[in-house]
Amino acid sequence: MTLRIFTHPACGGCGPAVEMAWALSEAHGNLNLETVKLENKTGLSIAQKVGIKTIPTMIFYKNEIEIKRIVGLPKVDQLEKDFLELENSHKGSKTQRNES
Repeated sequence: MTLRIFTHPACGGCGPAVEMAWALSEAHGNLNLETVKLENKTGLSIAQKVGIKTIPTMIFYKNEIEIKRIVGLPKVDQLEKDFLELENSHKGSKTQRNES
């Protein structure tokens, strides 16, 4: 499973959201984390393709198919709960971190 987080440096909630996502990926070896930075053309293009209108936005993917979208800064326990629910219904992958 992949968690892709869409961020921008001017976004006040993005820093805490990224920290939360990194902590989740560190705690769960089967979660790939990708940070998409909207301050560059590549990141902006990716965000436009998936219809990002608010940041931070976190999207969970399985085999590049969106399975859950979280808009705004979630509570830590809710992010963990969402991940565990998704993990129970969609198993398996290795940890990897990529930045765009």
